[in-house]
Amino acid sequence: MERERPKEEVEEAKEVTKEKDQELEAMKKELERLRELKRQKEIKKLEEQSTQKTIEEKPKEDYIPEAGDLELGTESDVEARFEKIDDFLTSSLGKIDEQTYEQHAKDIEAELQVLEEELVGEKGLIEKELTAYEKLLESYPWLEEKRYEFMYSIPEKKKYLDDYESWKKEWSKVFFDYARYAILHVIYVKQIAGEIPFLKFQDRQKAISEIADELIEQGLARYLTKKKEQLRIYWKTLESWADEIYNWAYDEGKLEPIMVFEIRDAKLEFSNLPREDLEDIFKILAKNRRGKVIKSEEGQIALKIKLE
Repeated sequence: MERERPKEEVEEAKEVTKEKDQELEAMKKELERLRELKRQKEIKKLEEQSTQKTIEEKPKEDYIPEAGDLELGTESDVEARFEKIDDFLTSSLGKIDEQTYEQHAKDIEAELQVLEEELVGEKGLIEKELTAYEKLLESYPWLEEKRYEFMYSIPEKKKYLDDYESWKKEWSKVFFDYARYAILHVIYVKQIAGEIPFLKFQDRQKAISEIADELIEQGLARYLTKKKEQLRIYWKTLESWADEIYNWAYDEGKLEPIMVFEIRDAKLEFSNLPREDLEDIFKILAKNRRGKVIKSEEGQIALKIKLE
């Protein structure tokens, strides 16, 4: 008869499985990002070839040769390597033992890095667009340094108060800059727990809660719900956003009333601000005599800017 596993062991196993699933999801997202990078590169190459009129026939994009036919550095080689990683992520990686999983995960991450360098490294093809995490690493290189792994554990507050306060302040800067680099005005707590570097926390829920409280204490954030599921991060003041929206409207010559959907369609940093913030920004501009708030019969509001 099989022995019943202790509750702690079961919970630990569940947590390990959950972490593996999140890591797998992160690698899948990275794979998709690189595929999009490759697609953009191919489009640009085709445009250049068309302009120069040196190509009579477009390359076949759907053909993936056998491994023995591959030549290092060719488009087919890159696509075949994408397929190999994709097959492994969707079929094998989540079903193997912990030690083997760790090794394969490292190998795949290394291969993804190599693929990115190959795709970005070709001159004149495409400029590299850094991810929010890559931008974080430029500001906080310790995030991936082995000697700073202790930063992913919360210091015991009662015993090591100074270390705890220092930990909170440092991570609040990381969290704040992550939101800024990713252009996130609202953080969904459950979702951010599955993103690097935050998925590396030993107790992710508690760590993110502590960091959020620190940002709130600094006046840089607030919870939008009683259940603390969404955190509004203020990496710019509403007054700063008001200036940017006014300048955008002025430069675009928007003399007619501007609806919220037009701001959304602009695809700029302020475009995904929460609706209530946009309404407050309209009021700020009206108060500063740089615009007038117009309300329709349906309750929709718009902003008509005043030329300075």
